[in-house]
Amino acid sequence: MTRSAFQLHVITDGIRQVEELKTIVRLAVQGGADVIQLRYKSAPALDLFRLGAEIHPLIQQEGGRLLINDRADVALALDAGGVHLAAKSLPIASARPLFLPEKWIGCSVHSVEEALDAQEQGATYITYGHIFATGSKPGLPPRGLDALRKVVEAVEIPVLAIGGITTDNIEDVLATGAAGIAVISAVMADGDPKRAALALREKMDASAHRPLHELPGGY
Repeated sequence: MTRSAFQLHVITDGIRQVEELKTIVRLAVQGGADVIQLRYKSAPALDLFRLGAEIHPLIQQEGGRLLINDRADVALALDAGGVHLAAKSLPIASARPLFLPEKWIGCSVHSVEEALDAQEQGATYITYGHIFATGSKPGLPPRGLDALRKVVEAVEIPVLAIGGITTDNIEDVLATGAAGIAVISAVMADGDPKRAALALREKMDASAHRPLHELPGGY
C-alpha cells in the first residue's frame, strides 16, 4: 500500500483482552494505521509488557510502529518504536537520552505554550486536542480547528490532531497542516476495525493538503 504523507495513529482503549486486542491491532494496521499506541492506564508494568510482547510482532509484520503510552521503561524493555508521554509522565528531556535517536517520543499537549515546551525538550511529535466533541471527554468543550492551526504553525515538529475525528471532518483537520490524526473509538470500537482504519486512510490519501511538518515513515 502506498501511503500518503499523513499518519494514522490508533490508541488502544484499555478494555480489551489479549486475543481481542491482537485481532483489532492486526486488522487496524492492515487497514492503514501507521502506529498503534498501547495505552492501559491502570495496568501494572508486567501486564503492559506482556500485552506489548503479544502485539509488537503483529505490528512489525504489517510495517507499523508500536508506541507505549506513559511507561518509558516498558517501551525500552520491548524495544518498541518509542513512547508517548503526558503531563504526569517522565519529562521528555529526561526520557530522550534513554532512547536511540530513531525512537520516537510523543507528547500530549493542550496549548501553544505546552507545544513549544515539548518541542524544546526534544519531542518527536505532539498530539493536540480534543478537536471536536467526543464521548471520552464529556463536559469539556472542544478546542476546535482554529486552535489546532495555531499549534501547528507555532512549532517545527509534527502535530497530530485527536478528539472526535471522523471521515466527515478529517479533511478540515488536514487543512490545518497537521501531520495526521490519532483516534481511539473510531477504530477500536468499530465492529470492523480494518474497514474503519481503511476509510480514514483513504480520506488521507486522497487529500490535496500536506502536513506542515511530516512524521518519518516506516518502523
